[in-house]
Amino acid sequence: MKHMLMRGIAVLALSSLLFANMANAVVTEDTSGYIDNEALAVTLEGTVNAEGQVDLSWTPFEGSDFLYYKVVHSQTVETPKYPDDGYIEVISDVSTTSYTHTDVPAGTNYYSICVVISGKERGCSTVTIEAEGTVSTETPTDKTANDPYTDDASIEITLTGELNDLGKADLQWTMYEGSDLKWYKIVHSQTNAEAYYPVDGYIEVYSDASKTSYTHTSVPEGTNYYRVCVITDDNRRGCSNTVTLEKGENMSAPSFTDTETHWAKTYIEDLAEKGIVEGYEDGSFKPDDKVKRAEAIKMIMNNQEKECDASLFPDLDENHWFCGVVTKAYFVGAVQGDNGKLYPDREMSRAEAVKVLLSVQGITPPEVKTDPFTDVPKTEWYAGYVYKASVLGYIEGEDGAFNPDRAISRGELAKIISLAWQ
Repeated sequence: MKHMLMRGIAVLALSSLLFANMANAVVTEDTSGYIDNEALAVTLEGTVNAEGQVDLSWTPFEGSDFLYYKVVHSQTVETPKYPDDGYIEVISDVSTTSYTHTDVPAGTNYYSICVVISGKERGCSTVTIEAEGTVSTETPTDKTANDPYTDDASIEITLTGELNDLGKADLQWTMYEGSDLKWYKIVHSQTNAEAYYPVDGYIEVYSDASKTSYTHTSVPEGTNYYRVCVITDDNRRGCSNTVTLEKGENMSAPSFTDTETHWAKTYIEDLAEKGIVEGYEDGSFKPDDKVKRAEAIKMIMNNQEKECDASLFPDLDENHWFCGVVTKAYFVGAVQGDNGKLYPDREMSRAEAVKVLLSVQGITPPEVKTDPFTDVPKTEWYAGYVYKASVLGYIEGEDGAFNPDRAISRGELAKIISLAWQ
């Protein structure tokens, strides 16, 4: 039986709270798929100087895979984050640890420094500043000033793309033939036809030169501009032509032949609309079938990948279709294996699914003092996860029981993922 293709990135329906003084600095980006990692956060401090401007400073990030600091500002969100709330400055030099905001609105101002590393992981620190407001006479900060890359016209790749029947953007590009590829960066904007990395962010990154296709599942309505930028080991950059795709209002997710009367219909259709799941060739979804561990991990991870590391588990191979997503799940602490093995073809239990989901969300299970369900003793390794998932409304018991060891069905998994990413 053909594996179900479970692609996509969960859509977080969050408002973009941007100010007028940011309008030229921020472009539309895919805000989904970022994973919070508190270990990345730096210590942030801020003060108002004699001119009424806000001086921010922070401790340098000392980890690996650094991409940039994003300076985020809001007057309505107490803990603003990139990319959910835009940004007012991007800094690619890890040793730069200060920034002055000149156009400060009067009132309460919330600032965050978000450290972003490869694989869409972020750690944000916030400081609150009360200010009287300023009217800056300075020239607005040039957002390209911290661009570390040099454009090289000899780097040429050609990008093509189209919207498929589900409203997703299928992109393909010619392979970079050099031996010094650092990344392909897929860039998306709805405002800048010449968008490029790093000034305009990115929605996906690949370090494998042979990877020459990507499907953007969360395509917003309207005009969408796509480019792919090649970044070399010595920081040269070459970006493709721009592909422009128009998405109308009536592109909807598929319906399935066997879900119309199923209890999980709403949850399955929600994930299908977000591009997280697709059906089988016969048009069915098979909601009552059990889910294998590799399939469940990919579905929960929403297709987030990291460069394959087959050494993590003895039963993981670099040729496995799920190697990249399992590698990513391992490094965010969502998957540790069972007695050192992955067991990708074994069915995933309900307790395992809850643990992986909450781990991906960065939720630490609390210590429980009473049994969450009649069949979930507080001493079990999964008791805290089950309790937290119950409190969050992801799961419900049946006659007081949870059935933690029972294999989870496709419909059940669709439900908890849909609820988790609402």
